[in-house]
Amino acid sequence: MTLESKRSPITRRNPADDDGRTISVSPRQALDLEGELADNEVLRYLQMLSPDSLRPAPRSQAALEVQEVDRSSPLIRRTTVGIGRPHQWPSQSWDDQQWQAYLRRPHLRHWVAFIDGAPAGMLSLDVPTGGEVEVDTFGLLPDHIGQGIGGHFLTVGVRLAWSVAPAVSRVWLHTSSRDHRHAVSNYEGRGFRRYQL
Repeated sequence: MTLESKRSPITRRNPADDDGRTISVSPRQALDLEGELADNEVLRYLQMLSPDSLRPAPRSQAALEVQEVDRSSPLIRRTTVGIGRPHQWPSQSWDDQQWQAYLRRPHLRHWVAFIDGAPAGMLSLDVPTGGEVEVDTFGLLPDHIGQGIGGHFLTVGVRLAWSVAPAVSRVWLHTSSRDHRHAVSNYEGRGFRRYQL
C-alpha cells in the first residue's frame, strides 16, 4: 500500500476566508516537497476562488503568443530549467528518469509563451478531476524579466486555468521565498489570496 492510500486527506481552514470552505490536501500532496526544500526556504500558498477575482494586468507591448505543447516537447524541460536556474528549483538536479516521471503525470498540461517565435516563459497546470486546478509551474526566462510581460502572461494563464476544465472551483499555487522577488506581488496583483495549510 502507498502512503496515499493509508492516510486520509489533511483538511485545513483558512481563517482569512469568510466563505467557510475547507481545503483538502492528500498526504501525498503535502509530502511532495519534503526533502526538496532548502534551508530557510518558505513556501507561500495562494488561491483564487472565482474567475471574477482575476484582476487583469495591462497587455504587454511585446507580442506574447501562448501555445499549448505536447508533454513530449523538449521545450518543457528546457524552458522550465531556464526559468528555475536562478531560483535553484529542485528540477535543476532532476535526471532523465525524474523528468519522464514528471512529464507522465496524467493531469499535467503545458503552455509555452513565445515572443517573436522564441520561448519566453512556461505555464504548467495540474488539472485533476474535482475542479481544483494547480498552477504547477509559472515563470519567465531571465532575458524576459522586467519587460512588463509577467503580469500579462499570468493573466492569460489564470484565464486558461479557469477554462481548462468544466466546473473549476479553485485555482491555487505555491511559491517559494527563492522565487523571483516580484512573484508574490504579481500573484496578489492578479487577485490571488494567501491561505494557510
